[in-house]
Amino acid sequence: MRWAAAGVAAVAVTGCLRDTAFRCTQDSNCETMGHCEAVGFCSVGDAECATGRRFSESAGQGLASTCVPATAGSAGRCPVDFVAVGGSDHRYKRLADVPVSWDQARAMCEQISGTYLLVPDDATELAELANITSLPVWIGLDDLAARGTFMTVKNARAMFTPWATGEPSTRTGADCVRAISATQIATDQCATRRAAICECEP
Repeated sequence: MRWAAAGVAAVAVTGCLRDTAFRCTQDSNCETMGHCEAVGFCSVGDAECATGRRFSESAGQGLASTCVPATAGSAGRCPVDFVAVGGSDHRYKRLADVPVSWDQARAMCEQISGTYLLVPDDATELAELANITSLPVWIGLDDLAARGTFMTVKNARAMFTPWATGEPSTRTGADCVRAISATQIATDQCATRRAAICECEP
């Protein structure tokens, strides 16, 4: 008889337990710098995850503290550690403090889901670079495929090219592009090590 009563009590207690997972509907529901993922749970920035984001400890469905996969309905969203600069809706992040070659910079940005080596589209965006890192800095333009024809890392013809005087250079190997000031760009040897910025379009 006592066993039966205990069983009923256990069922009653279990029935009262509530799902402790926290659901969100917008980014403001999450902690500072958090994102509300499409699956309805918050995520926070985590550089160890390929997408740059990890579900918070309060996420349900077994997702708590796991990396947000690219297939979690988050395509097109920028990692939480990317920041807006100026009035643009794009987001940016300076790469590690150790300077890298142009090829390394491109590869490092592309390893972060949905991002690429910065491609300034206009004078305003170029001018904002100084708010992210000291110049010069690598940008996503090169003429590696055809000498004199500068393409972006997004495989499009470079349209905004505010060259410094005497640029682009005709020196052999000067096929990659760097921003040398808030208003000008110049070519450089691709193996030169410089700072770099990754860009993301929300």
